[in-house]
Amino acid sequence: MNTRSYIEGKSNDSYTFFGNHKKTKDSYIFRNFAPNAKNVYLVGDFNDWNEEKLRKYSTGVFSKTIKNVKEFDKYLYVIEEYNGNKFYKLDPFAKLCDLEKEASMVYDKKYKFSYKFNEKENINIYQVHFENLDEKIFENRDEMVKFIKYLKGNNFTYINFMPIFSNRFKDNMVFSTSSFFALNENFTSIENFKLFIDLCHKNDIGIILDFDIGEFDSYNKSLIKYDGTNLYNYDYNDILYNYHGSINFDPSKKITKSFIFSLITYWINEFNIDGIKFVNLENMIFWQGDKSRGYNENWIKFLKDINNHINSLGKISIGSFCNLWKDEFDGDLGFSYIYDRTFSKIIKIMQKNPYERDNYSNYVKNLICGNYDNYILGFDFTDSLSEGASLCMKINSNDKKYQQLKTVFLLLYTLNSKKIIFLEDERGSLQTFDINRKIDLYNLNDKELDFNQFYKKISKFYLENRNLCKKDSKTTILEIEGYSLYAFIRKYKKEKYLVLINLTDLDYKIDLNYKVEKKLTSFDGKYKVDNKIKIPAFGSGIFRIK
Repeated sequence: MNTRSYIEGKSNDSYTFFGNHKKTKDSYIFRNFAPNAKNVYLVGDFNDWNEEKLRKYSTGVFSKTIKNVKEFDKYLYVIEEYNGNKFYKLDPFAKLCDLEKEASMVYDKKYKFSYKFNEKENINIYQVHFENLDEKIFENRDEMVKFIKYLKGNNFTYINFMPIFSNRFKDNMVFSTSSFFALNENFTSIENFKLFIDLCHKNDIGIILDFDIGEFDSYNKSLIKYDGTNLYNYDYNDILYNYHGSINFDPSKKITKSFIFSLITYWINEFNIDGIKFVNLENMIFWQGDKSRGYNENWIKFLKDINNHINSLGKISIGSFCNLWKDEFDGDLGFSYIYDRTFSKIIKIMQKNPYERDNYSNYVKNLICGNYDNYILGFDFTDSLSEGASLCMKINSNDKKYQQLKTVFLLLYTLNSKKIIFLEDERGSLQTFDINRKIDLYNLNDKELDFNQFYKKISKFYLENRNLCKKDSKTTILEIEGYSLYAFIRKYKKEKYLVLINLTDLDYKIDLNYKVEKKLTSFDGKYKVDNKIKIPAFGSGIFRIK
């Protein structure tokens, strides 16, 4: 690493220099950047937690080689200000923290990956949170292979992990991070996670990680006022904290830029991941995440630079908006794809009484005809967490929830977009989402099993048919009679599919003057009656036009 490049905000490999790095069998060099500190000391298991002074360089770097250091030893930096005040800090570049997040840990080990992954055009993402997965999945190779077989069986092309960085907060969905380069070992070990990634690549499954780079933990040992000054955060109190109580990164500061560029490079290079999904973008694009306060031009420019960097590494970047919808922000930030929860509004429609759903026909038609080539549509954790109900639970019905959910998914997987769903969506779970609930992926009741069989069919159909996944495929909506009834054609070259969607509780017989053959329907039984296509209440289907 070039120290001058780091200071100027142009470094993307600072993790190779800062942090702890092994020199000999029992010695490690520790380097820390604290340009405004008078002194920096190191305390840890290796020196009985007695202060050991580091050498200061004119660049603001402090370093020292320490002997008798063992892997997994705990340590902290002691920052001394010019007024003599001292305070403890975690190592911003440490690759591990202790489970209590009270100290950094010594770790500098390499892993040789055997497989690589090629980017997919037919993207089907499975978002998961480590807290919900059985710990034994990542304990040994056999369990990993079993889980990967499950992913393959459900036709997922990527698995998307919610934030896996070290943080102090257990049993919640918090994104605020206290140590960005450190894997949260409450989930699994570095070695096991890298093995899992390698096995996923062997089975043609990509890895996407969620990053929230707009904020960090307000913990006094974290990055806030790191060297006694606002090294990474804003100088102004009114924008120091965001509305969630975390500290805002200041993207105008050169050190912040080098830190985040290096963070991205580290996870891509050292963990061989295939994409990054940047979450909570509103908090970066707008001041304090509030549209009324206007655009934060520093973040907008920085995000463009970040995406250029990711693209140069041959990986995908995904921009994820929580409360911003398609066309509400017209800036091109350079993301490979955008996820903005546009499709999840369909669940709001399904919560209505069937006779009310036709009031939303324009929305559904716009969804069908919209230009979503570079969008990922579907459901994320928010849709399972909101209102204390899963997708299936939210649907308005006592006995026909699964019929309706099948049609919702058939609509999703026939739209011209990439796809994402959250843990258990593929089985239509009726259990309330809970971060503390460990999910048994392999034990389904009869209704879940039936829905999962349908999900496997529709997701496989999406992956295998160019009409549904090619970027230059076309959609034509048809005008037909009926309340909450929709018909459209998906075409790629000479191949045409007719898609019929019935969101209401009425049976329909439709004469479209097409000769068709059934490819996949959400219902059993005949689909032709009196030379017309029969679509039962809440039914849907895909038909090849001959």
